[in-house]
Amino acid sequence: MTRVLVVGGTGLAGRAVTSEAIARGHDVVVASRRVPDDDSEQYVDGAVYETADIVSGNGLEAVLDGVDVLVDTTNGSGRTAAHVFAHGSQNLLHTAARFGVHQAVLLSIVNVDRSTYAYYRAKAAQERVYRESPLNTRILRTTQFHDFVSAIFARGTAAVVPAPTKTSFQPIAVSDVARLLVDAAEGQGEADSTLTIGGPKVETARALAEQWKAATGARGAIVPVRLGGALGSFLRAGENLIPGNSLPGIDYGTWLSSNAA
Repeated sequence: MTRVLVVGGTGLAGRAVTSEAIARGHDVVVASRRVPDDDSEQYVDGAVYETADIVSGNGLEAVLDGVDVLVDTTNGSGRTAAHVFAHGSQNLLHTAARFGVHQAVLLSIVNVDRSTYAYYRAKAAQERVYRESPLNTRILRTTQFHDFVSAIFARGTAAVVPAPTKTSFQPIAVSDVARLLVDAAEGQGEADSTLTIGGPKVETARALAEQWKAATGARGAIVPVRLGGALGSFLRAGENLIPGNSLPGIDYGTWLSSNAA
């Protein structure tokens, strides 16, 4: 049994990693700024929850004591993302090295180093921190989750389902991503390497919107919208896709059949 620390373990990806690691028999500690109630959807039975803040460093030493490998699924939003991803990761990895942790796994995004989108720049900076750390690191870059794509469509109204123009996605199931992250935590793949993987299918935003509409019973018209800014340019250029590295996992339609609300 390996002691695995999941950082950001109350988020979508972190919960999936926690569940996967527990199912494989690992001893799992979840580090989060807030410990969830045991009846919360953020809570995974079998995990130990500890309070820690990677930016301030509060609680880090306690949660890292005795850990064999850490899996970083932290997220950030707005202007805080850069501070969490860069400064927070430095705190985390430096403390981990002092406490004898030898392996680290980071969840990242396909081609973050090819965009000027602020969130992606912050993720790229986080990757650099991991590559420069004294730990053996494995970085997993993936395409967008099924949940991310569905959230775009759900932002519409009763009358409108927005579908980004000239944009395709290669969505991937968070459960498939969790499996790969735990594989890496168990030592699969070369140390100090980056694995880039995408979902099983590349489909246009409109085709995905049609599937979402049918699965959810939404009645709004699918309306093409142009996403602005650096993120829109990134998506229209197809930089979010990696068709040559598709994972034969759960496709969007199959995922919708179990998760559409």
